[in-house]
Amino acid sequence: METDRMNTDEENSRLPDLWACLAAIRRPELYRNFVIHLFVMFPGVVVMCLIARWLDQSLGLGRLLPWPASLWPGLIAIGLGGFSVWYVYGYLFLVGGGSPGTHVDGGPVRIVDTGPYTIIRHPSVPGKFLAAAGVGLAFGSPTFLFGFLPVLLVYSLLTNRFLQEPTCDKRFGATYQLYRAAVPMVLPRPSGIMRWIRGEGALQGVTPDAPNIHPTATRHELFWYLVGLGVMVGLFTVLALFLRSP
Repeated sequence: METDRMNTDEENSRLPDLWACLAAIRRPELYRNFVIHLFVMFPGVVVMCLIARWLDQSLGLGRLLPWPASLWPGLIAIGLGGFSVWYVYGYLFLVGGGSPGTHVDGGPVRIVDTGPYTIIRHPSVPGKFLAAAGVGLAFGSPTFLFGFLPVLLVYSLLTNRFLQEPTCDKRFGATYQLYRAAVPMVLPRPSGIMRWIRGEGALQGVTPDAPNIHPTATRHELFWYLVGLGVMVGLFTVLALFLRSP
């Protein structure tokens, strides 16, 4: 593993282009992270959509678009969102020297302040939101799109801020605090967009602190993500049962 990391450091002294980021999916440290999304997160969203359709019927709400017309915009949104996450994760892996999922290899060992990460701190969130919205569009569920989806977004923002970012604080110290002050969480600023266009980082001239490679807290991130997902599915199920009861 240490040899792989050293090779990654040498290979990625330059900022990777789009194709390099997409090709990084061949690395097991990266594609193992996508397994969680494909076989846990995505099915979780599908289950929420099924619950939402059940609620739609209880509330007398029809489909947003008739089937199969609703399928095509949904698939397009899923594809665009998934492509965005693929690129962002590849970029983080190549520049940061570690998988986005700390459960795979401990996570990045270098702070990333360039590319999509110079615009917002969590550039995978818009792609995940778009993909989840695409599932809701495919199901045609107004309850999911206007009820469940905002809850999912809030859940994602809370876990990023209070679960993921404390790990970054431990790993990168004051450097991450400077990065957090310079770069917004998910709503871009014009200055960040201009940095991205010019190929600049958000921390120009800042010398990073020596990273703490494996802080203990990273081992618990996946567990709490899954707990949160399970709690949301459970709460939505209880809500559906309550509203359908006579």
